[in-house]
Amino acid sequence: MHRHPLALAAVLIIGLPAAAAAQDPKNPDWPCPQILVPTLSPASVWDGPSIDGLGDDWQGDPAVATLVRRAADGSVDAATLEPEAAALAAAAGEGRDGKLAQVFAGTFQTLDRQRSAAIASIERYAQHQRALRERIAAALRDLDAASGDAPRAQEIKAAIAWDRRILDDRRRAQTAVCEQPARIEQRLGQIARLLSALLS
Repeated sequence: MHRHPLALAAVLIIGLPAAAAAQDPKNPDWPCPQILVPTLSPASVWDGPSIDGLGDDWQGDPAVATLVRRAADGSVDAATLEPEAAALAAAAGEGRDGKLAQVFAGTFQTLDRQRSAAIASIERYAQHQRALRERIAAALRDLDAASGDAPRAQEIKAAIAWDRRILDDRRRAQTAVCEQPARIEQRLGQIARLLSALLS
């Protein structure tokens, strides 16, 4: 069957990204070059007292909760938190390490939730991209079938062009989308190092 030139071009455009999307062999639908790590372990960044069992205890101390909120806020320069954390630790006296562990527990809990939300957003992004590619592929088949119906073919071409624009716009945003979990992990590492330096 003769394939319309527009159809052939769209096949090339939608076919290559589909292959490139399989970055992680264990997670073929994962679109990012970073390997997907579904969950984080506190021990991977924290060498202070164990936070096991602390749960939401950090929320019961207003000073700790305030510091956690600022520590988890990516718009706040992490370096500016050192004086606040040092003052909190000093005020805790012999309980400084436990207080710092609470701050880390709250920060880890908050940032881990942010990271999980970012990963879920990436997965939705990948699903939407896949759905668009499938819709374009179906439209290409319709275009071939409508080769003798000029008005119908023109309508299908317009739909393909629109979906390709959306696909390309989203693809250009992929780098920023994929970097979100990494930025959160970097923030967690910064806060962990800051707090660890204040341990007794």
